[in-house]
Amino acid sequence: MSKRQFGLIYISSYQARLFIVDLKKLAIIEQLSSVQFVQGGKKFEVYENELPRLTDALIGFKRKIAEYGIDNYKVYGNRQLLDKISARYLADQIKVRTGLEIEWLNGAQIAYYKIIAGMALPQFSELADDEFTYLLSMGSAMLNLTLFKGQHYLSTWNFALGPEEIEEMAAMTRDTPSDPIDIIGDYISRKLVSFKTIEKPTGKSRIIIQHVFGRGEQSLRPQEKARVIDLKQFAGVYSDFREAPDQYLMEKYELDTDSLARMKPTIVLINQLVKIIKPHMMTLTQSSAITGLMIQEAARLKYRPDEYSTIVLTATKNIARRYESGGQHVNLSNKFALHIFDRLAHAGMVDRRDRQLLEIAARLHDIGNFVNFHNHYEHAAYIVGANQIIGLSDWENEMLLSILKHQDITNLNADERETTILLIFSLDASRKQKISKIVVSIKDEKMLIVVTSKRDLTLERWVFEKNVNLAEAVFGMKIAMKQKRGK
Repeated sequence: MSKRQFGLIYISSYQARLFIVDLKKLAIIEQLSSVQFVQGGKKFEVYENELPRLTDALIGFKRKIAEYGIDNYKVYGNRQLLDKISARYLADQIKVRTGLEIEWLNGAQIAYYKIIAGMALPQFSELADDEFTYLLSMGSAMLNLTLFKGQHYLSTWNFALGPEEIEEMAAMTRDTPSDPIDIIGDYISRKLVSFKTIEKPTGKSRIIIQHVFGRGEQSLRPQEKARVIDLKQFAGVYSDFREAPDQYLMEKYELDTDSLARMKPTIVLINQLVKIIKPHMMTLTQSSAITGLMIQEAARLKYRPDEYSTIVLTATKNIARRYESGGQHVNLSNKFALHIFDRLAHAGMVDRRDRQLLEIAARLHDIGNFVNFHNHYEHAAYIVGANQIIGLSDWENEMLLSILKHQDITNLNADERETTILLIFSLDASRKQKISKIVVSIKDEKMLIVVTSKRDLTLERWVFEKNVNLAEAVFGMKIAMKQKRGK
């Protein structure tokens, strides 16, 4: 069977779905869905309560994948409402009962794949360089608002709006004579405080509202379901939700009770954002994180260009800027660390897939100074832990925190190669950019780093010699540094 066919299984607390996809055409060949799961008070309980139905559906999905003769298939699950222990337990149960291995996606990953889906919209390629676009992505636990200038990613804001928040709003509006929409408006306004204080870009802007139709993954091609909505038309929708009874809203907008409870704060949020952003155009689309996952697989197999690698790096630079880190020291540390990494990768001694993780660590290793220079490694890890970087998996986040936390080399494991590369070979210990260039050669189980500098490198040599024994143990070779006089 052609490698261009891909099987994607996506599991949420509402339903499990299978998509058979033609990656070259980016088109869905067939789609299957499980029955909708019975929703409980806490969403994480749904997975456990509905495990028999879930496993039955997954076994059926496996049969369908086998019918197509597809070898390339993946199983993803939405982990936003699950703690890590519950997720591990469920993954084990699914593996035992179906033989399938599930990859759980955290909130930052889901936001990343929604952004990819938004960037694949045909309207996106038509954006002018001076035009700003806000992509509002709705999900089961979080709302993400992403800003682009032209076709370039700038930043993302997250707003918690999951079952807990919905229940809070329902409790507040249940027994009050006040207008429920006004109460919801106050609640949403409180959520938007941080966004309201950010200086908004001036100029022409539009808003794209993603995953808006509830059952929004029916089409991989966003243009098949995307449509422009007149802002006056949206004002009419908002008026309906403000004034009409629930039964009328459910019938007119084809919503069940749960969907209506979620749609009310969403409509209020959109209304408030429209007032803040003042867009000239609003677009609705069904594209979602599932769309992004399909596009990523197509890019991985070279059926389309990978245009999204800059998103994670831009998000990283935003965090560094927020905590006043950057400048020549960070740039030089990043440059040298990546150069050494590339030479080691060429020799087959590190995994090329870890390169991005090393660059993120290099750009963030100094942010702890924003809190205090003393123990700034610990502070850096704390800050990154509280600012989950968009697109990184749980494992990648754990690795990143480990790299940042162990910058003093204390208790460093010998297999933590990214930490070793970043810090033992930082080569800018004085923070004065004394070294202008490095050349790395690896031959006969020896590494020689030739550094070009006309200045005194006593401190740099001392730091290097202090830690080189660990580097030699990690990479299994002798490592030396030699100075070459130059500019």
